[in-house]
Amino acid sequence: MTDSEQNALIALVLMVDQYLGSEDQVDSNSMRAGEQAIAALASYGLMEVVHDRFGRWTEAGHKFRLEKAGIRQPSPLGDNRVVLVSKPTGD
Repeated sequence: MTDSEQNALIALVLMVDQYLGSEDQVDSNSMRAGEQAIAALASYGLMEVVHDRFGRWTEAGHKFRLEKAGIRQPSPLGDNRVVLVSKPTGD
């Protein structure tokens, strides 16, 4: 793998982690870009395609995420979502 390929894969891994979740199985949310990201990572052995919509990190993928992309632990899928919490009004 060239330095350029590695840099592109790092960016792709970070994008997948941020937008598709970083649990063992990744859901593309039926977005074409997500499906292509899973396929691209699979072509380098970093993921395996489970279904058109889902991918799973391989051992090599987990190692790449840790050592090259600097991802120390999974970030929950809901990081970019707004969570509404009701509070008592005191009435």
